[in-house]
Amino acid sequence: MNAPVPRPVADAESFYANYDHLDTPLGPDGTPFAYYEAFRDAALAADRPVGWSERHGGFWVVTSFADCERIDRDAENFSNDGIIFPKYAVTEPLMLAEQDEPEHMRARRLVNLSFMPRNVTALGDAIHTAVHELMDGFIESGRADVGRILADPVPSILTAVMLGFPPEDGPMFDSWTTALTHEFITDRASAIPKIEQMYAYFERNIARRQKDPGDDILSQVINSVVDGERLSQKELLGFSTVLLIGGIENSAKLIGTALWRLGWDVELRRRLVRSPEKMNTAVDEFLRYYTPAPIGRTVKREVTIGGCTMKPGQQVMIVLPIANRDPRAFPHPDVFILDRARNTHLALGTGLHVCLGQHLIRMEARVVLNEFLARIPEYSIDMEAPRYWTKGQVQGMSRVPIRFPPGKARLSTRGAGVDAWLRHAARP
Repeated sequence: MNAPVPRPVADAESFYANYDHLDTPLGPDGTPFAYYEAFRDAALAADRPVGWSERHGGFWVVTSFADCERIDRDAENFSNDGIIFPKYAVTEPLMLAEQDEPEHMRARRLVNLSFMPRNVTALGDAIHTAVHELMDGFIESGRADVGRILADPVPSILTAVMLGFPPEDGPMFDSWTTALTHEFITDRASAIPKIEQMYAYFERNIARRQKDPGDDILSQVINSVVDGERLSQKELLGFSTVLLIGGIENSAKLIGTALWRLGWDVELRRRLVRSPEKMNTAVDEFLRYYTPAPIGRTVKREVTIGGCTMKPGQQVMIVLPIANRDPRAFPHPDVFILDRARNTHLALGTGLHVCLGQHLIRMEARVVLNEFLARIPEYSIDMEAPRYWTKGQVQGMSRVPIRFPPGKARLSTRGAGVDAWLRHAARP
C-alpha cells in the first residue's frame, strides 16, 4: 500500500489573506488554537510578522509579539477608534475603549479609582456569595452547563452590583451583550430590538440617577464634573455600554474556557486543588494560553511595521492569541505552564490603554475557579452534551457541560439575581 501523500502546509501569504477574526477555524478540540499555532508557524518560517487580509474590506494583520506590543503602545501612529472591527451596533463611541488622548484619560479619571486593586478586592465577598448561591442551584444534580450557569452569571451579577442595577436584571444584560457583540453580525433582525431595549433601560437609569444619585459607579460618572462640564447624554450612554460589555464579555469567556480546560486536564485540575495559592499564576496563564480577543487599531500616520507600510485610515488587527504564543517572547509557548515566570502577555493590553478592569477580571476568575474546585474537585466534560466555542472579537468556550459526584447545597436562601439566572439557564 502506498504511503499517504502529506497535505501541503498553507503558506504565510494564504493565512494572512484569508484571516477572519470573526470566523476562525476550529480544531478537533473545538477551539481555534491549532489554527493559531499553524498560522504562527507559517509566519515565523516565512519571517512575515505582518500581512494583508482580504476579508471585511481589507485590513492589516499583525502576529508577532514585539510588533503587537509596539502598536498597542503607539498612540501617535495608531488610533483606538478602530479597536472594534467591524464596529459593534452602538450609536455612540464606546467611552474609554474607542477614545484617544486626551479624551481617553479624561474619561478614565472618572472611574479609575473604582477599579484599583483595593476597591476591587472589596468586591470579593459579592463574588464569593454569588458563586456559592449559583452552585447550590445545581450541585445536587451531578451535572450542569457551568458555562451557562456559572461563567456567564458571575460577571453579570457583579456588573449589576457595581453599576447600581438590580442583580436580577443580569440575564437581560447577558442578552444585550450578546446582541451587541455577536448577533448584530449574524442575526441583525434579532439583535436590534434587544439593543433598543438596552438603550431605553440606560436612559431610564441615567435620568433616575441624575435626580437621585447613589454610591454606584454610574452615579459617580453621571454627576462628575470634568473641565467644568458634565458628560453629555451621548457620552453617558457610551459609558454605560462599555462598562456593561467590558464587565461581562471578557470575564465570562475566560472563566468558561478555564472550566472547560480543567474538566479534561486532570493533572492541572488536581494540582490546583492541592495548591489553590497557584491560582494567581494559573489565571494569567489561562489569559495567555487562551487569549479571548484580538484588538484593532486605525492607522493615523503613515508607518512601517514588519516591513509593511501602513497608510492613514487603514485598519489593523493585532492578533493577540497568536502574539501570546510567540516563542521569541514565551519559552514553550504551546505548553500550559502553571507557574510560568515573567508572564508578560498582552491579553489585557498594555500602556495607556491597558484594560481598566484588569484587576477585576483576574480576581473574578481566581475566586470562581478556587471556590468551584473546593466544592467540585472531581468532574469531567459531558461528552454527550454539546460544547460550544463562541466566535467573534471576544472568543471563548461558552457552553461547558460537565458531570460530577452530586454534593449538597450549603445556603438556605438565594439572592434575586441568582434565582433569575437559575431560571434563565433552565430554558432550552
